[in-house]
Amino acid sequence: MSFPFFSKLRHKKEHLRLIKSELQRVRERIAAQVEDYEPHVRSYMAEVCKGQGKMIRPGLALLTATATGGIRDEHVSFAALLEMLHMATLIHDDVLDKADTRRDRPTANALWGNELAVLLGDTLLSQAMVLGTRIGDIKFNQRMALCTRDLCQGEVEQSTRLWDMEMTRDDYYEIIRKKTATLFAMAMSGSAMLQGMDEDMTEHLHRMGTLLGIAYQIYDDCLDLLGVDEEAGKTLGTDVQKGKLTLPIFFLMEADRDDVAAEVRDCVEKRHQLDLVGLRRTEAFQEALRLSIHEGLQRTEEAREVLWMLPESEAREALAEMTYRMDEMLQECGKADQFDL
Repeated sequence: MSFPFFSKLRHKKEHLRLIKSELQRVRERIAAQVEDYEPHVRSYMAEVCKGQGKMIRPGLALLTATATGGIRDEHVSFAALLEMLHMATLIHDDVLDKADTRRDRPTANALWGNELAVLLGDTLLSQAMVLGTRIGDIKFNQRMALCTRDLCQGEVEQSTRLWDMEMTRDDYYEIIRKKTATLFAMAMSGSAMLQGMDEDMTEHLHRMGTLLGIAYQIYDDCLDLLGVDEEAGKTLGTDVQKGKLTLPIFFLMEADRDDVAAEVRDCVEKRHQLDLVGLRRTEAFQEALRLSIHEGLQRTEEAREVLWMLPESEAREALAEMTYRMDEMLQECGKADQFDL
């Protein structure tokens, strides 16, 4: 289904214009959390909390709130909580991936070593949970706790299924639903819950967030195979090195050209590094990338269908533009101008 009434703006971050001042409040609220820590921990957490990125999840939460009745102070705290959870997972990811840079800054593990980085990630996650107790009711906090559990379980499942030839594409989608899409889904459904919306609408928004999160992870998986560290602002190529079976890898293992498919399957079975430079020159690689991008675009198209259920407004338009920006990122994957959602 297409949505001709949504203006496909092409200005980067235009979709966040409506909530610019509220996003600044989110950043300030995250910074304010540093004061809750003990003095010796405070300096480390102040440095960690500088690592805020594209603010996709807070943006989704605040735009959903705007589209369903308006932003309240609880929504600002909720948006801060989401970004803190996301930041905590990135700290842990960087330890696992042995990444040195993130958002053009040294990672926590590069600055202080793996042990302290893990503890700082845990500390940030726990403070996010403290913030969560200050907003919403028991039902909201139960949903937030289940979201956090899904997030952690998805990371565990991914880490325990490296080089796993028994893993299927369905397994892949379930893992990325948990480890990535669950926060996108919570951003939209959590805002709806804080707004007091009915259960049906809350679940529709949860589904939209899930679809966007899956599309975003597909984009990230393609980027890992194609991008340049300096352009992306983070260490790339870690998925392949560690043996993560991402969507492009599945398509490569299913390629019509048996030589490519056999080579990739053999590398996975023997836990050998793929020759990415050589693979990128093949038609099979381009086809795997095309098919992966198509799957991502299908998710964003499905996500837009939910917007029919919201009243027409600038906020609904901005949410639509967020989905179109995701389309652009997928379609431009591998180009230098793609990294700024």
